[in-house]
Amino acid sequence: MTYFLKNGNTFRISAKEALDLHEALPAGNYIIKENPMSGELFLEHIGDFEIKGKTYGDHTRNADRILRTFLDRPNTTGVMLTGEKGSGKSLLAKQVSMNGAKKGIPTIVINAPFHGDKFNSFIQTIEQSCIVLFDEFEKTYASDEQEAILTLLDGVFPSKKLFMLTCNDKWRVDQHMRNRPGRIYYMIDFKGLDSQFIREYCNDNLKARKYTDKIVQIASLFSQFNFDMLKALVEEMNRYNEAPEEALKMLNAKPEFDSGGNRYKVEVAIKGVPLEKEELNKQEWKGNPLQSTIQINYKEYEENNDTEFGVIASEDNEWEWGDLRFTPQELKKIDSDGGKFIFVDDEGNALTLTKIVEKQTYYYDAF
Repeated sequence: MTYFLKNGNTFRISAKEALDLHEALPAGNYIIKENPMSGELFLEHIGDFEIKGKTYGDHTRNADRILRTFLDRPNTTGVMLTGEKGSGKSLLAKQVSMNGAKKGIPTIVINAPFHGDKFNSFIQTIEQSCIVLFDEFEKTYASDEQEAILTLLDGVFPSKKLFMLTCNDKWRVDQHMRNRPGRIYYMIDFKGLDSQFIREYCNDNLKARKYTDKIVQIASLFSQFNFDMLKALVEEMNRYNEAPEEALKMLNAKPEFDSGGNRYKVEVAIKGVPLEKEELNKQEWKGNPLQSTIQINYKEYEENNDTEFGVIASEDNEWEWGDLRFTPQELKKIDSDGGKFIFVDDEGNALTLTKIVEKQTYYYDAF
């Protein structure tokens, strides 16, 4: 028997087996494609997301919270996940999608700069709740194209969507998306791994756990020590049974490549007497404390014995620049959690470097 498939005013001959109609889009992952001849947009099913192994940190809690908030709110919800590659944002997006699939919610992955009325109408034609994932948003969409997405995020359409945007550089995202919880309800900023995360991962995966503290110390040299770095470092140490500093010689993970710059606040004490900031030629230092010789200049006052109390150092006294040098061999203590490196030379002079960390903000809540 011959079957005819009607589309508008046209009829096409079709096999019965090809007539597979669904009242709702089945749970799963899809990408949008465009017919080059007609310009028609359509969905193509792709493989399911998969996460292998154990997840660490607050990954599971964040994924549960995002989906719960979306299901609880009556309207569209936007979520932005920012951070460098390997920081974990894509893993979180996958987890949210997988959790949604268990509840029958499909995910549409946007990997091309679709925008405008035709794209908006197509998304809204899908009346059921679904997750729309914009992968590497600021790379996929140019500035003017990002502006065209704002209408979609405003939730003016009747259908309910969870819009998730991943980006490497949040400052390249349209400013009208920042501090606008009506458009982007949650913003999660992925920074470097904390010591608790590193210790938990090493406890599960590192063969020579005696090096765990050393890995935590090395991680503090990076402004953002991400999961890719940790995983590769542990893998290399396990394979060759070597210390972390040896493994890093070959790995593509080096503090000097860090875009964050490894900036440290400088504090100096001369034979136990702390110096004021104005007595130092620099209040910050940039580099790798485990590899560099650190030179600090300070105001060295001439002795004034005019009083019975002995030497007085005041602003009125004559002074010249004194010089202190601290080598990696003089490093006496590393406080990984506090980001501090403490050096003491043979004369009892001390240098404390405290890592300068950008303030971290994880959520912008609407209420």
